[in-house]
Amino acid sequence: MTEVQQSFERLISLAIEREVEAYEFYTKAAEEATLSSSAKLLKELAEQEVSHKEKLENALKEGVCGTFECKTEAEFEKLDLGKYLVDVPLKPDSSPQDILVVAIKREEGAYDFYKSLSELTSVSAHRTVFETLAEEEQKHKERLQQMYDEVFSPDM
Repeated sequence: MTEVQQSFERLISLAIEREVEAYEFYTKAAEEATLSSSAKLLKELAEQEVSHKEKLENALKEGVCGTFECKTEAEFEKLDLGKYLVDVPLKPDSSPQDILVVAIKREEGAYDFYKSLSELTSVSAHRTVFETLAEEEQKHKERLQQMYDEVFSPDM
């Protein structure tokens, strides 16, 4: 395995960790949600994050890291894909509004990350996986934004 492939593998592994964190994040938020509609949405998002994790694990097993059109470590570093997976921390005293803002930012970063990977792979099956993940993360962001607007900006 080349150095570039190893770098992509570390990045995909980090994305898997972020999906696990997102699952835990949404599960905890669902437990603490005061509205049943919010709790339901958060549980759905948690379940979808498990599906994302499985898709990424399968892509790794199928050798996706050898299909990215990036030949040198310098090219890889220039892409700066890790910036999309930055963990946005929450404080123990975070408000529901803070939690939604963090969730929206996480989904936005995940969307950008998967969209970038979809554009880098030369294998259509892998491209489809990353495009699908990007679309799902975009939908998550939109649903969270809608929840935010309903709860914190109901008169708009």
